[in-house]
Amino acid sequence: MTYYLDSNVIIDLLNGNSKVLTEFKKAFLSASVRIPDLVYYEVLRGFEYTDPKNKKTDFEAFSERCGIEYMDLETFKIAAVNYANLKKQGMTIGDDDILIGSLAIERNAILVTNNTKHFTRLNGITLENWAK
Repeated sequence: MTYYLDSNVIIDLLNGNSKVLTEFKKAFLSASVRIPDLVYYEVLRGFEYTDPKNKKTDFEAFSERCGIEYMDLETFKIAAVNYANLKKQGMTIGDDDILIGSLAIERNAILVTNNTKHFTRLNGITLENWAK
């Protein structure tokens, strides 16, 4: 089993959210926990813009420990289908979420996010919310 962490989950971990941290520890010990490349970019760009708590170094160390999962051509094909399906239904979500979700679908991973509302619109995705 593989878990992919969304940006909001990583921020919760770096801020010491005890509930999310407990779930992360369980997953890290029993499965694979990875960071999608686009999520790495989202979090890093935030720290490059503003890092009031000096968490960038912690984030980089955390990312090295978990590892980065990179998108490939198949991810983009799945994302394009997801985008078209959502557009036809009059429901849209951000391209970043479509890509992150499509990577999880392609790799049969569980996407851990606090933003399940958007991601549930993607067919075939498996989600968990560790903050609940």
